[in-house]
Amino acid sequence: MGVSYREVYAKLLHPCRHILGLWQPDNSYRTLLKVVVDGLCITGWTCRPPLNIHVDSPTQFEPSFRIHLTERKSATVECMEGLHSRPHNCDMQIQKDRFTTLCKNTDHRTDLPMRGWCLHTMLREAWGRVLVTYRRLYLPPRHPDDLIRPGLFQVEYEGLIVKIAMLSFHGKYARVTKIMGASKETLEIHLMHRIQLRDGGIFRNFNELSRVVQEIDEQVIREEEKKGRKKARAMTGRALPSPAAGSPAGAAASEEQSVRFVLPVGVFSINQNRSRTCRMCFYGVDTVTVTRHGFPYTRRCPGVFILFDENHFGFIFLKEKEFFLYSRVQDTFKNVEAPSPQAFLKMLKNIQSGPPGRSSLHAL
Repeated sequence: MGVSYREVYAKLLHPCRHILGLWQPDNSYRTLLKVVVDGLCITGWTCRPPLNIHVDSPTQFEPSFRIHLTERKSATVECMEGLHSRPHNCDMQIQKDRFTTLCKNTDHRTDLPMRGWCLHTMLREAWGRVLVTYRRLYLPPRHPDDLIRPGLFQVEYEGLIVKIAMLSFHGKYARVTKIMGASKETLEIHLMHRIQLRDGGIFRNFNELSRVVQEIDEQVIREEEKKGRKKARAMTGRALPSPAAGSPAGAAASEEQSVRFVLPVGVFSINQNRSRTCRMCFYGVDTVTVTRHGFPYTRRCPGVFILFDENHFGFIFLKEKEFFLYSRVQDTFKNVEAPSPQAFLKMLKNIQSGPPGRSSLHAL
């Protein structure tokens, strides 16, 4: 094409620099989009379930759109979604933390609802175009006292699909926030409430494990009610806690131990390739918010967070008697650093609140 590096920078890379990084579509079914520089193009890749449904399988990404220079040396956007058409032009507006695509093609993944894209999740305009708005995602900041490196993890659901969640640390708590799917789900790990492993013997008796967790759960509920009454007297709202130096995670890491892990009798697990040893366990509670008949419904389920190694952890849902294994996403992502801790916490709150105009969860 006879395009100089200066022209590529001036007409493509600089004007589109804000689009690089991780994004989510701002609709009811969330997935993951990464935008990277591919040679002389900028390409948006949408996360799809791996061909081999397994928690340790590599994450699959398929091209969603690309921005490149035409023969007239001007940047153009091509949509690469669609079941029956070749790449075709679409309109795009880019802001610093949000961008939109507007496409005339309307056959976007209509027959693949389980692969993370449903037609009803898109906003159709009267003249048959598909409008999708994306908002930026940041990866969690890292601190010396974190139990393990925070980031993205895959989890296998019902042997049918692998979804992605984000592990982050917040002083006395760790949170696992699901960032793919229709429901809003958060695991809150209480690092102040560690479960003593006793050489792994606690895993052999489900009733004993349930009793220990139930006692902690009742204590946590009393503590939260007491804290809520104090804060209600002091102020009407509260901010998200910032990660603190010298957090309980750091103290726990210094006391970790390696013990044999066996799945308690009666607990179901899809994944049979889990580690046979674990480092430590904590009390946790799973909170899921779904919409039924137009109203949000929140379910609270206590359980056990199990840390296996740097790249794997699990959670036992005691009421359902199910175990899920999480495995670190091994992809390397660029342009994903939050400009400040407050910006990351605001983004995390937005994930749990859902798209604008929908009912919001309480602040963390």
